[in-house]
Amino acid sequence: MLNIFTRGILPVESGLLFHEGNAVLPARLYFAALLSVSAALLPLCSAVADTVPAPSAQTKAVDTVLDSKRPIRDKWALVVGISNFENSKVPTLKYSTKDARDFYNYLIKDANFQPSHVRLLLDEKATRRRIISELGNKFLARLARPGDLIVLFFSTHGSPSQMDLRGKSYLVTYDADPDDLDATGIGMQEVNDKIHSRVLSDRVVLVLDACHSGSSDPNAKGMYRVGNMNAQELAEGSGQLVICSSRPDEQSWESKRYENGVFTRNLLEALRGSSGKLPLGAAFEKAQQLVETEVREDRPGARQSPMLNAKWAGNDIVLSVPASEPQKLAPTVIADLEPDSTAPSSGQSRPSSKNVSEVQTIAMAQTVKAVSMFPSANQKLVLTASYFSNVPNPKEALTAAYEASAANFNNVEFYWRKAKLLIQLGKWTSAMECLKGCIVDDPNQSDFYLARALCYHHMKMHGLATRDIETAQFKNPLVSRNIEFGE
Repeated sequence: MLNIFTRGILPVESGLLFHEGNAVLPARLYFAALLSVSAALLPLCSAVADTVPAPSAQTKAVDTVLDSKRPIRDKWALVVGISNFENSKVPTLKYSTKDARDFYNYLIKDANFQPSHVRLLLDEKATRRRIISELGNKFLARLARPGDLIVLFFSTHGSPSQMDLRGKSYLVTYDADPDDLDATGIGMQEVNDKIHSRVLSDRVVLVLDACHSGSSDPNAKGMYRVGNMNAQELAEGSGQLVICSSRPDEQSWESKRYENGVFTRNLLEALRGSSGKLPLGAAFEKAQQLVETEVREDRPGARQSPMLNAKWAGNDIVLSVPASEPQKLAPTVIADLEPDSTAPSSGQSRPSSKNVSEVQTIAMAQTVKAVSMFPSANQKLVLTASYFSNVPNPKEALTAAYEASAANFNNVEFYWRKAKLLIQLGKWTSAMECLKGCIVDDPNQSDFYLARALCYHHMKMHGLATRDIETAQFKNPLVSRNIEFGE
């Protein structure tokens, strides 16, 4: 399934103009916006709208200024694709990661998004924690400002509301448990809440390729496709424009002609049409026709009819419009970012800067320089407890370390000393908790991540161990590219 949300405000006829005491917004426009906060009040909102005359010229002029005529200050995107899942109960998908990477390439090559402003998370990097973090303080909530355009793309399994007892829709993350999606998946309401409460921009486009047909385990909750998410249901209370890849009672199909979802591929082709200047609404109409025709021809008896539900005022959006005031990421922001999926995996050649974010370009350039200057960066590193600490009397040293850290509670070096001794003694949980504090105090110290990776390894949390090794290599190009765990 593919949905697109664009946040906006419904136009209504103006009376007095006010916004928090100032003469800015039409009174009834402000009232309609308040009503949209609660889905329970939507029928009342509709009833009020039915009783009022058409918007006046004054209201239309204000809407134009507020919505359609403001330049796009800057542009940001988070792109997520998951084909392989940690839980074996979740069926694999053929083209989700490719759909996500193709959408990422469209943004940076055709839609005038700066590579450093687009984050790509594929498969094991697309955990619930990581996605929520990128939506929050790590990336979008930290960087987006009023007047910016934000694009979110998700290609994964989805569980539409008609399959949940409480009527909730979920996205399935890499580490999700299909038997407990409420705790381990990402609810669409949670995504909306993050957008409204944390992201300052009021121009948010959300693309969801999240409902897949095909051979899925009927016993895996939310994995067996009985239909699609509902565009109107997802738009209610959000003030957004929603495009779904099919009707709620239809399936969304992967193509037999090429390695993409039918709607994703046709939407990208439509967006690239007319030299990339086709508005989103026009691109939808073109993609809608192509999708209906392809599914009807390739899958006799099947139907797929993309749907659009609008909660948007003003002119249509053209995704490729250049930003008017693009900003460069500060070094402090770059230092805090975790590696995304634009970084090359081992054995791959270094891609061009057009295909990777500015953050990974810098990191790879530093790595090439480091390898040429320090041959040890290519040598194997075996992580063991003795790598971090091998003092003669670790118990006595640990007692002294506790006393020293208590006396110097604001000095991370004393906590680092304590963590290393805990590792030498095999106290993995205590060492990991100590290292969490070290990382908070100094998030750029690669040794902290290597030490915590060893703790995770001994605690059988191998995915987290791998993530910390990658983070250490990202933070410090001098760290070996070939790391193994010893006993």
